[in-house]
Amino acid sequence: ATRSICAPGRVPSSRSPSPKRGAMSYTADSDVLSLIAERVIIQLSADDPLAGVPDWAVVAEARAYADAQVDARLRQRYALPLASVPRELKDWALALARRWLYERRPDQDIPAAVLDAAKEALASLDAIRDGKLSLDIPDDGTGGETVGSLAVGAPVRVYDATWLARYDLP
Repeated sequence: ATRSICAPGRVPSSRSPSPKRGAMSYTADSDVLSLIAERVIIQLSADDPLAGVPDWAVVAEARAYADAQVDARLRQRYALPLASVPRELKDWALALARRWLYERRPDQDIPAAVLDAAKEALASLDAIRDGKLSLDIPDDGTGGETVGSLAVGAPVRVYDATWLARYDLP
C-alpha cells in the first residue's frame, strides 16, 4: 500500500479529490486538521507507533467513507455532484470521517462527543433523504437542483385588490 504523508508542519491541500468518488470531496485534509489535533490524527491514522506525521492516505479513506454516506442520502433528492457545498454538509461529513478514524482503534473508547456528532449527522442526512429537511443550494444549472421538482402555474387573477376593496368585509 502506498502512503501519502505530508511533511511535518505542512498543512495538506485545502481541496483534494476523494479517492473513491473520483470527484471533489465534501471536506479537505485541512478541514480534518481544524477539527482534530494533529497529534490525535497521527494516533488515529498512522499504524506505525513511532510515526511523527499523520497518514494522509488513511485520512483520505475516512473522508471517502463520509462522502459515500452523504452521497447515498443526497442522491435521492439532489443531482450530484453539488455545485457548492453548504457549511452544514461539510460539518456532517467531517463528523462521519472523525468517527471512522476513531473506529480504526477498537482498543480505545470513542469519545461521546464524536459518537453524538456522527449520530446527529446521520439523522440530519436521513431527514434530507426523507424530505423533512432541505439544503440551501443555488440552482445555477450546474448541479444542486432538486430531482423531480414540481412547477405550479395559475391563471391571471380576475379580481384584483381594488375590486375586492369595494366590498366591506369584516
